[in-house]
Amino acid sequence: MRRYLVLGSVVLAPVAFLIGLAGAASADPYSPAVPTSCRVVVPAASVGERVVLRVRVSAAGVQPVGKVTVGVDGDFEKTVRYDGLAVEVEGPRVQRGQHKATALFTPDDPKKLMSCKDAVKFDVGAAQRGGGHGALPNTGGPHLGFLIAGIGLVAAGGGLVERGRRT
Repeated sequence: MRRYLVLGSVVLAPVAFLIGLAGAASADPYSPAVPTSCRVVVPAASVGERVVLRVRVSAAGVQPVGKVTVGVDGDFEKTVRYDGLAVEVEGPRVQRGQHKATALFTPDDPKKLMSCKDAVKFDVGAAQRGGGHGALPNTGGPHLGFLIAGIGLVAAGGGLVERGRRT
């Protein structure tokens, strides 16, 4: 039984490694533009009052300048100028229930800065829940084939050690 385990691991590990090499040949897209991060916050609002949307955009080493478009539930949309400081936009009057606020930053120079967006759900007439800080960037990671090859190599090494021990 051990012989089949070792032989299977020895055959499976190189095959998984070759599959990993075939899938890892593609590179992630690269843009020289600096990534930006958007954050929209909605303070607690009462039923029938206008909701206030606060938007902050940040970028590493650069002051973001451009336009911010904010929206509430797809019914309200307003575009304001963003000059590096947080902006406050007075939104529509909202009814009781859950609503969704969105923000989209469009830079003046898209070659220098990337655009960003954020969305957050908020409750009116109840305590505001924490929520969306935007999506995390794709930072890459090992290909699944390499992970499977690593498991196969560990199994093969364990089998070879077991086989080589004297009983």
